[in-house]
Amino acid sequence: MTLQQQKVGKHGQNLAAQALRALGVEMVEQIGTPVFLIPATARDVYRVVYGEKVSGDHRGILPGGRSVLAETKTILDRNLRYSDLREHQPERLLEHRKHGGISLLVWVHCTGVYIMDFPIANFTRGKSISVENAISVSNYTRRAIEVMIDDYETEKLAE
Repeated sequence: MTLQQQKVGKHGQNLAAQALRALGVEMVEQIGTPVFLIPATARDVYRVVYGEKVSGDHRGILPGGRSVLAETKTILDRNLRYSDLREHQPERLLEHRKHGGISLLVWVHCTGVYIMDFPIANFTRGKSISVENAISVSNYTRRAIEVMIDDYETEKLAE
């Protein structure tokens, strides 16, 4: 990965975190990938070895305590392909959902940031998501999360 790609990815991660907070996700935290620095033969030179794969890019909670796990993909200039996800990423998102959490795929594109509930219909191996489809899925996801937050706040007022 080039330095430019790393900068674009980091900027995408920051935009994703802001969008998650704006959606109502609280305590949004980036999940760091563990790395180990192994001394090389030359002085002050280290080899980077990545540790265990992490579940996603961000964690947070909705009001009421429901866990949120988000995986972010910064693909600025084309459709989001299923192959853009690393093999473990859909598995972790599905596992999180199986345990009652909300799993989100966040696509940072030049036209906007799209937060989509995962799994996404018809988004499987060999498939992609267009911006138009992402807008539709993102709007549905936003409405669903707004309803969850509204329901929680209504319950709190009734207590």
